[in-house]
Amino acid sequence: MDSKLEKSCKIFCDFLFAVAVVVIVPLFFSPVSETLVLVTKERMFAYSLFFGLSCLLFGELLGLREQNLQIGLAKSLVLPLLSSFLASLSLLLLVWAIEYAFIGRFAFGKIALVTALASLFSNLLINRFFYNHPTRCLLFVSSKRRQQIIEATQANPRMFHWVDSISKNKKESLQSFCREEKVDLLVIDEENTNIDIDVVQILSKGTQVLGLLDFWQKYIGCIPPSEVNQSWLSKLDLRMRNPLALKVKRLADIVLSILALALLAPLLLIVFALVFIESGSPLFFSQTRTGFLNKNFTIYKIRTMKNDAEKIGATWASKNDERVTIIGKILRKLRIDEIPQFWNVIKGDMSIVGPRPERPEFQDELKQSVPHWDARHLVKPGITGWAQIKYRYASSMEASEQKLAYDLYYLRNLSFALDFEIILGTLRSIGKGSR
Repeated sequence: MDSKLEKSCKIFCDFLFAVAVVVIVPLFFSPVSETLVLVTKERMFAYSLFFGLSCLLFGELLGLREQNLQIGLAKSLVLPLLSSFLASLSLLLLVWAIEYAFIGRFAFGKIALVTALASLFSNLLINRFFYNHPTRCLLFVSSKRRQQIIEATQANPRMFHWVDSISKNKKESLQSFCREEKVDLLVIDEENTNIDIDVVQILSKGTQVLGLLDFWQKYIGCIPPSEVNQSWLSKLDLRMRNPLALKVKRLADIVLSILALALLAPLLLIVFALVFIESGSPLFFSQTRTGFLNKNFTIYKIRTMKNDAEKIGATWASKNDERVTIIGKILRKLRIDEIPQFWNVIKGDMSIVGPRPERPEFQDELKQSVPHWDARHLVKPGITGWAQIKYRYASSMEASEQKLAYDLYYLRNLSFALDFEIILGTLRSIGKGSR
């Protein structure tokens, strides 16, 4: 079944249980003097909603409901406990700020524990249900595309049960084949199919039909550049799409960047001292990058490489680059080296969320090797992006093409909701120390 549907079920259950726990525990399992028992019904309802939303937020920050997160039994219990504890702590502070009284420690513990256990068991049941009911999918595409799709979904192998292929020449049997094999989803290559398919008849029998690009976008979260055509690209005139939304995003970028620099200033002072002690000056590293509409700009980072890192010229950065200093490795894992780029955001060269800007030294080669590379320049580059949370570190042309597939998905689905999801995903990756 659809992984988004699975996650939606988990979110709904977690929210419902969290709201219920804040009401039930104080009323039925706490003394009459408990603070939450003495408040009005309206405030009790408001507190329960706040607690439910807090559980969802901290759960997302911790990656509690991520389908691709492979965790053991210990972590499967720790994550709900930590999420519910942080939400309970937020509730404690809110109640104290409004009521000038703390929630009782036993009520606090019961709320956190019961919420965690409810989340744990509901998620386990949902996982089991979706594991036992994978989407039966028939790929009516070429063998090459079929292999690409199967490889792309290996990170979550329980999402689909692949139905054996059927010959493209057997049009007359496709409808009956879908019915006999109980196919839930039929994926067709609408542009390269040499026969007509009676989609209405197939839909009438309960089988969903998706085009190849729609399948990549909905289930895999990327759009391979090789599959994109001019018709698809013509829908990406993002400069004129909803000017008000672009202004709101720009205002949010400035406000969040100023707050981030102010809050992280003490950390920067410590980092600068460590960098200077290990490898001297300069503390900052500047580099030319290509940004919005192919315009070059200067990007700023904390220096993480040795001073003579590029004495032989521009070189692709690799995952275990020997040019990186000891302190630099830590800064890169936690993405602390990217903090000065908030200044680029304030200047207007970048946004907080968008495709990562590439060096102009590699642009000509990328344009020749990667189809539609320039499409990523239709929006401002970002400190973080969809490709950064979904794909590994790009250190070659092949990896850059794969990352472009995720950038194209971002361009096609650009929204505040997606930006928020990317920011949460970035915070999770920082917490795990990944890049």
